[in-house]
Amino acid sequence: MQCLLCNHSADFLGSFQNRNYNRCTNCASVFLDTSDFPTYTKEKERYDKHENTSDNSGYLNFLKPLLDAVFKDQNPENIGLDYGSGPNPVLTSYLQEQSYIVKPYDPFYSNDASLLDKTYDYIICCEVIEHFHNPNLEFTKLRTLLKPDAKLYCKTNLLSDSINFENWWYKNDFTHTFFYTEKALQFIKDKFGFKELNIFKEYFVFKA
Repeated sequence: MQCLLCNHSADFLGSFQNRNYNRCTNCASVFLDTSDFPTYTKEKERYDKHENTSDNSGYLNFLKPLLDAVFKDQNPENIGLDYGSGPNPVLTSYLQEQSYIVKPYDPFYSNDASLLDKTYDYIICCEVIEHFHNPNLEFTKLRTLLKPDAKLYCKTNLLSDSINFENWWYKNDFTHTFFYTEKALQFIKDKFGFKELNIFKEYFVFKA
C-alpha cells in the first residue's frame, strides 16, 4: 500500500471496528485502506445527520478560532471559498453576515463546478481534509485555487505520537479516511509550494 498523500510505502497498522488502517513510513500519517472507503451513498447519509446550524452555540464556539483568524487576516473585499461547506454552511453564512465575500463549495451539497475555475484570496477547510479520499489530488487542486500570498485555513485533529490510535475517538467516524501528522503538514508545505506553514492549537494555515 502507498500513502495517499506522499506516495511512500505504508505498513499495515491494524484493524479497528472492522476497518483496516495503514501508517505511512515517510510522513507517519494513518489512513483507511481504500477497500474500506465509504460509498457515496453511505457518506452522504452520515453528513445528512450533521446538526451544525447557526443556532447551535456550541458549534459557533467550535468555529470561533478559525473565524477570528479570518477576521484578523482578511478584509471584506477579499474573495473566499468555504471548501467542503457541508449541508448547513454555517461558516459561510456567518462570514456573509459580516459582509465578507465567500462562497460555499461542497461535492455533496453545493457542487458548483464553476467555483473551481476561479482563484481566491483565502480558502477555509473546516473539518474537511480528514474526509479526503485522495489528499494528494485534493491539495493539488486547492493550491491551484489560491492567488499569490493567499491563505489556506484548515481545521482537523492532528495525529501525534502521544495518541493511541486504537483508542482515539476521532477515527470512529467512518467518513474520516486520512489522519495527518505535523510531518505530513510539512510535506504538504514543501510539495505544493507553500511559502509558510503556521500551526496553532485549533487550526493551521498555509500561505501560498
